[in-house]
Amino acid sequence: MANKTNSTINGKDYYRIRADVGKKPDGSRIRKSFYGKNKKEAEQKRDEYLNQLKLGLNVDFDKASLGDLMHSWLYDFKRVSENIKPSTFSRYEGIYRKYIQPYPIASLRLTDVKTVVIQRFYNDLFDMGCTSASIRTLNSLLRNFFSFAIEQDYIIKSPLKGTTIPSNAGELTKDRKLDVYTDDEIKQLKKALTGYIHENLILVALGTGMRQGELLGLQWKHIDFDNLTITVSQTLKTYSDIKANGTRNLVTALQTPKSKHSIRTIPIPKNLAIVLKNQQKIIIDRAKTLGRSFNDDLFVFSNNQLSYIDARALLRSYKRMLNRNNIRERDFHSLRHTYATQLIRRGVSIEVIAELLGHSSTEITKIYAHILDDDKQKAVAKLNDIF
Repeated sequence: MANKTNSTINGKDYYRIRADVGKKPDGSRIRKSFYGKNKKEAEQKRDEYLNQLKLGLNVDFDKASLGDLMHSWLYDFKRVSENIKPSTFSRYEGIYRKYIQPYPIASLRLTDVKTVVIQRFYNDLFDMGCTSASIRTLNSLLRNFFSFAIEQDYIIKSPLKGTTIPSNAGELTKDRKLDVYTDDEIKQLKKALTGYIHENLILVALGTGMRQGELLGLQWKHIDFDNLTITVSQTLKTYSDIKANGTRNLVTALQTPKSKHSIRTIPIPKNLAIVLKNQQKIIIDRAKTLGRSFNDDLFVFSNNQLSYIDARALLRSYKRMLNRNNIRERDFHSLRHTYATQLIRRGVSIEVIAELLGHSSTEITKIYAHILDDDKQKAVAKLNDIF
């Protein structure tokens, strides 16, 4: 009996079947054709291919594009990993969607992505106005992906080796210059905070160097008034919770800090403890108004309903307060920088400051070292009158 066929290629008859083998970054289906002398043989080839996919074997990886493989890596591996927080996955996915998916490099076969291709891509991004910091963030994500690709035997070595993050002297100077409050501006800020709804929050930020998310996630159980310490063990984060099908919902939740070094205990001065005691009274009164009892699980800084404060709303309010009082507008992180520089000027070592800030390395904290250099120059300048 002749085999039943349904397709002719180059004069030869085959039986062809098609199957879904994945999804593209835009969510559309990836279809693949399987050919055999008959239906049974075609189905057997299809089943073998799909089984290999399920087992994680390298199937047609040499024909796969960078964009498709990165999408698979993100959604099939990183999204479900217990070692990655949902907010981190959201950040990874955002970098991929902004810097990889829209550009021609996404359609290149992985095996065609060479060092020179990456370098030209980085240069083009920089020429289009992308900052060096953003390209470094993209480079970090690509480093993780290419490490995965090497582990899976997709490629032999990373094409990132030998690449350089483009920059210019002006941008480097800008990156290294910290925007901090001067002593006079601190006095002006403290005066402006009187009566401000977030007065105590800003004062605690200035007196502890805590990150915004760490402050918003702070609960009363983390404050030890007897020993004058604050324990940082969580942060409040708003992020997009992304499902396997690509749908996303905005979520605000408590999670562990950005690194294990961020989990720390910060000593606080007595005057700051008084600020926190005043804040505790505000929360106790607020709880009574709502017919609730005070407990250690309540947020130290909350809205009128004792729920968390929205980070974006806080930042908008903070900048409006600065503008009303003719104080140059800065981002919230400047309070953290100011805390560190004030410690340096008071003779605190880089190592201690790194621990207080929750830095993973003193190398990060050394960005504040130029403060000492500036102070030395000003001190020596006072000797001009003896010459």
